[in-house]
Amino acid sequence: MIYLPTDSLDVRHNFALEYYLMTEKRLLEPVLLLWSTTPTVMLGKYQTAENELNRPFIEANHIAVVRRLSGGGTIYNDQGGCQFTLITPTQDKAIDFTSGLKLVTRALNQIGIKAQTDSRNDLIVDGRKVSGSAQYMTDGFRLHHGSLLFNANMDWMSQALKVDPVKLKAKHINSVHQRTVNLIEQQPHWTAAEFKQRLEKALLSMTNAKTSRLTPAEENRLQTIAGQHFSEAAVWQRDHRQFDHVHKRYLKGIGVIAIAFNLDSQRCFSAVKISGDFFSNINLEHFEQSLIGKAYQQGAVAPVIERQLQQAPIKGLHPEQLTALLF
Repeated sequence: MIYLPTDSLDVRHNFALEYYLMTEKRLLEPVLLLWSTTPTVMLGKYQTAENELNRPFIEANHIAVVRRLSGGGTIYNDQGGCQFTLITPTQDKAIDFTSGLKLVTRALNQIGIKAQTDSRNDLIVDGRKVSGSAQYMTDGFRLHHGSLLFNANMDWMSQALKVDPVKLKAKHINSVHQRTVNLIEQQPHWTAAEFKQRLEKALLSMTNAKTSRLTPAEENRLQTIAGQHFSEAAVWQRDHRQFDHVHKRYLKGIGVIAIAFNLDSQRCFSAVKISGDFFSNINLEHFEQSLIGKAYQQGAVAPVIERQLQQAPIKGLHPEQLTALLF
């Protein structure tokens, strides 16, 4: 394993670093990153910003906003927490959090943090979330990145994020604050910097990682990638279409899935939009286009959905569930 230290607190730089390592550097060994950010909200690839983010609060407090290339839900983090990234060469195209979460959990346990995995993609302490993970794939590589909350500003988190009422109801909670906790409750005498240093030491010891750094030319390349793929303006771009039908559901182990659509005078799909906090490598534009012109009948739609999900599955979702949601 190779460890690449990064001192940047700019989430766009750090996401650009991930992307560069996945698509251009393409190292033949696994890569580990451990990094922090200024106050930042990170939107999942398939989410809609206006549904997830409190824009007036975010802009008033100069909180950075970025859309990830991975699915999952929106997270908040700041210098009171940190992020981990694991990039693994693989030909397996399935989303799988097992090995990454196992490594991070072992490291946390080693430094005296009693964390464990839950059934999906989170790490929890006493039933409350301390870490959320997400993944995306490129040709030949899997990227697993996640947050770790040590002493993050929970009040800002609560005000910056708008959690879907469908999800809150399904989880039997009233707010994001109720479900999350800072790890400082377990180690109240540590600073966030000390937590990160201890975690770094444990991870390097467990993986025998070799430390490496990028060249100045490579660092310059990251600036270009950040502008191309992680601009704030792109997050706030809106889909101005008006939809007549919106079907939404929280599916345990999968997440929130919403399907908005219009039908023409012949009861055929004329517009479709799918969004949510699910995990997938799916090209939603291609998926949505595959339904345009199809009759709004289960017999016509079911084979299309099955073919699309065979090509790019949504983690945990059976095609029949998505068909049922449409109807």
